Amino acid sequence: MSSSQFLIDDLKREVVLRPGDPQARYQLAEALFGDGQFRAACKQLERALQLAGEEWVDHENARRLLARASERDGRESDALRTLEETARRRPDDPAVRDELMEMYLAMGRVDDALLHAEEATRLEPRDPKRFTTVADLCRMKLLFDRARAALETAQRLAPEDPAIAAQLKELYLELGDEAASERVAGARGRDYFLAQARSALANPRVKRAVAPGELSGAAARLEAGDVAGAKRVLLGAPADARAQAGYQFLRGEVLLVEGELDRAERAFQSCVERAPELGIAWNRLGDISQSRGRLREAVPYYKKAIVLEPDDANAYEDLGDLYATLGDRGEAEKMYREAGKRDPAGRAADKLRSLTEPVRRIGLDGGDEPQVGRIGVLGWTPRGGAVSPLEAVAVVGKGELIFSGNVGPTGREAGTVAFSCLKARARELAIEELVARYDLHLHFTDTEFGKDGPSSGLALILAGISAYTQRKLAPHLAATGEITIMGEVKPVGGIHEKLVAAHLAGVRTVLMPVRNLREARELPDEVRAQIRIIHVSSVAEAIEKALV
Repeated sequence: MSSSQFLIDDLKREVVLRPGDPQARYQLAEALFGDGQFRAACKQLERALQLAGEEWVDHENARRLLARASERDGRESDALRTLEETARRRPDDPAVRDELMEMYLAMGRVDDALLHAEEATRLEPRDPKRFTTVADLCRMKLLFDRARAALETAQRLAPEDPAIAAQLKELYLELGDEAASERVAGARGRDYFLAQARSALANPRVKRAVAPGELSGAAARLEAGDVAGAKRVLLGAPADARAQAGYQFLRGEVLLVEGELDRAERAFQSCVERAPELGIAWNRLGDISQSRGRLREAVPYYKKAIVLEPDDANAYEDLGDLYATLGDRGEAEKMYREAGKRDPAGRAADKLRSLTEPVRRIGLDGGDEPQVGRIGVLGWTPRGGAVSPLEAVAVVGKGELIFSGNVGPTGREAGTVAFSCLKARARELAIEELVARYDLHLHFTDTEFGKDGPSSGLALILAGISAYTQRKLAPHLAATGEITIMGEVKPVGGIHEKLVAAHLAGVRTVLMPVRNLREARELPDEVRAQIRIIHVSSVAEAIEKALV
């Protein structure tokens, strides 16, 4: 008999002797769980929780262990139910949120995983890893605005973490914001340092420093992009040339291009010891510190470069990049403006614009103002909910329906029903002539996703009525509900997934069938606290609630 079985037998005897003691059952359950007897562990934990009161010291630990045992026993729904109940009882426990996130993610329910990951960042707002987790989940759901906000927060918390900087640069490029990508301070490559070297050789002080003898030949080759040739000339330089600041500067530039940061740093340190007035050499020391992730160490180097070379736009821009990465946007703006004054054709103006302009919204969110013909359509997928932005416009035509945006046959049928329902109400809406003379074009802008379900009907008719009447729809609005030609709003499925997705997408108001009232009441507290849910039973009621 194994030692674990001896322990289990002893604990079983304790339970027999003290059947009303929840602690004895909890200890037995821990041993059973460790031995892989998950079903038996669940039974002991369930009984312990029945016996124990709220004040029992291991009450929540027992619930967590019950969830893990249920999951290992193949009863995921029971495990989720237990963990959700624990989260409701202890909403400020980040460990519970982590367990829920991992369980939902293992089940492929990314929306729910993201919901709890975001709650964990609220509970532990100084942990950059939590924000990078949120960003990863947001990117899985194509919620790029939220991913950007999460990664920018992570970078402010850990500005010298190269992995976060790399993720942020990649995301900026994915969003098409090249200027923002360039302003993320971090490692720089061969092309950057070669371009910097060529630019530096035009500086009057540098020209004087590299003018004597063999140094001018090395400088000419480096300016021409012949790094190997410049290196050969420097290797053959006499001892008196090697003792000069210009030699150390050129050697440092060559080493930087070759990626030899340690040796380059020593060369530039030697350069500023011989010629402390050479501002560009101080700038290079800042570049090296930045490339090695020592951002705060780079700040005084760039400041020194600016004092010595007050007309060098590059030093101001580099310092602006550092301040932006460190989260000091005010100082970053100031540096970019100074760089722009000295080099109006440079990248500083683009970086300043990217830093100060509001983030370009992607998807549903068109701002806080009401808009004509724009609404979110809530849908369901096997991996969670979806919010598809819908646009509607009335165009001169023959009173026909035009439907576009990767819509399947059932989705098109929902559009036909919505259009017929709208035309049936044309007189009471005072749009009879418009419906006869104008086509209605409904377009889903997220064409990468297929839409094929009857639950889009409510959103389709609201967008269409808004387009014909030019009455605006409330901002941050979405809807779900199947409709009939007579205007009844029928219940739909997937309410949990749809509403969680709506919350994550920034929706503030959702119109949904009154016959889905029960499902709405069972939503997570985080969702119900952020979204105003309006239940409607008819299209007429929905029009009254949705149109401004």
